[in-house]
Amino acid sequence: MTRAGMKIRRALRLLGWNVLFLVAGLALIGVVGETYFRLRAPFLESGAPYAWSPTVGHISTPNTEVRWTNRLDFWTESRTNSLGFLDRGPIGLERAAASCHIAMIGDSYVEARHVPIADKFQVRLEELAAEELRHLDITTSAFGIMDTGQVNQLAYYDEFARTLRPALLVLVFVDNDFVNNAPILDGLNRGVDPDRLTKVSATRGADGTITLRPPHPPSPESRLSTMASTSPPWYSRVTDRLMDMSLLSRWLYLKKRAWFPADTDPELIAWVALLSRHSPRYAALFDGWRPTTWGGINDPFLFAQDMPAIYEDALDFTAFALDQFRERADRDGAALVILSTHYIGTRGDLGFDRLTALAEPRGIPVIDYNDYVLRQGAEPRRDARWKHDPHWNTAGHRWAAEALLEYLKANQEICTRRKSPTSPPPLPSWLTDYESIASGEPMARSVFDIYLRENTVSYLKSPCSAADVRAEFFLHVIPEDLEDLPADRRQYGFGGANFLYGNTAALAFGGRCIMEHPLPDYPIARIRTGQFTPEGDQIWMAEFPVGAVEGEPPPSTAVR
Repeated sequence: MTRAGMKIRRALRLLGWNVLFLVAGLALIGVVGETYFRLRAPFLESGAPYAWSPTVGHISTPNTEVRWTNRLDFWTESRTNSLGFLDRGPIGLERAAASCHIAMIGDSYVEARHVPIADKFQVRLEELAAEELRHLDITTSAFGIMDTGQVNQLAYYDEFARTLRPALLVLVFVDNDFVNNAPILDGLNRGVDPDRLTKVSATRGADGTITLRPPHPPSPESRLSTMASTSPPWYSRVTDRLMDMSLLSRWLYLKKRAWFPADTDPELIAWVALLSRHSPRYAALFDGWRPTTWGGINDPFLFAQDMPAIYEDALDFTAFALDQFRERADRDGAALVILSTHYIGTRGDLGFDRLTALAEPRGIPVIDYNDYVLRQGAEPRRDARWKHDPHWNTAGHRWAAEALLEYLKANQEICTRRKSPTSPPPLPSWLTDYESIASGEPMARSVFDIYLRENTVSYLKSPCSAADVRAEFFLHVIPEDLEDLPADRRQYGFGGANFLYGNTAALAFGGRCIMEHPLPDYPIARIRTGQFTPEGDQIWMAEFPVGAVEGEPPPSTAVR
């Protein structure tokens, strides 16, 4: 071999060893990094099951464990209360009426899956007020579900908070609430047909007026991705797969997204084009708007002096929501205030100006959270949030409580000279259902009273507590003809299901519980139902014939 050939051979060998060392070093860094992230993670998967209500929309399943983590900053384990909110058990109606009760309403900042319940701002406010405003006897409750704005949250007041007769209603306003209040932007942001939102929303009529619209039942057809037949590119699918498998990959991806934000998203552009073809009005609103990524869909509200038509239209929906809350507060004798978050502030962006321009003419004060944190010598967008998540950390919740306490100290008349309501508060719709069902004679009485109506079995109990509904229910439906049962159930002689409270239409509040479960459509001879413990021990059981549904109740029932 020539000298030149030997040199080339040595250079290639050296290069090979360097590449090998580089690959080995990167592999070692990857193993060490992945091990580090996994050792510090108590759990890896988040879980927050939802139920759906025809009057409220999606809500967290009542009395259910919720684990939440971004796999980097926080790992929380909390339990929803009997209403389906991540707060303490619902305050009793008498206690709420006797105190200066404050109801917090909002989205994920109020739901606050990111911190333990004991660290949430409504709990901290109650603790601080017990020390510094003890004479006002302040109590608090929180009603928040992620991905909602004030339009959607009107149902939380109507169905839950109003019954408590709050002296003060606090709307927690986040920068993306402008988007969530507007059905078109909200639909685009979540990939859902704006006319099929699964939460209370609003719609603009042909004459320009805005009215509320009930939740649309969940259905696959509501997805815009189905309508547009779009699919993410291969590299997006690979990235998603890597983030599911590796915590280190997730950390690197979040860093990359922070350092090199994407400009546009192909799927979002496809959805805008789809809606433009769907409606001339949509096309006119989208004219002149260059869609951005989901992360930047809020930005025109915050930073653009001149906004596209779709954003000016969206402001009308936030104005409508504030009008609705103003009317409800005046009717029910409650004070009303907005608490802005750290992304909307007088020293931050145009979002605060737009919010106050809507709130002030309606007589709604705005507490500037951003300004309060700055006065504490902290940086809101750094110190009040998690490093890899924009939601409040424990310090952020503490500052929110302190900002509200400061407002209460300056406005104690909210508690001491409360307005009289213009009309007595009606029962929420579900509680009205309770009264109408309970006025009849039950098919059986046991721990729960059991009623039948419209091919549905209803379970009622009063007084009732969370402990009464944590055990699993069973429902055995015995048909008149065994041939009506599925083949695999005929050997048992009955159909039916086991289910947990909250996986059906269910609510518990004010010492009352109501739950409903559908029945099969074949002729039924008898029903056997009850509850059992996690160990399989029966707590109670009731059995009764169904033939007397339309007439008098059966002469006897087997109840244990």
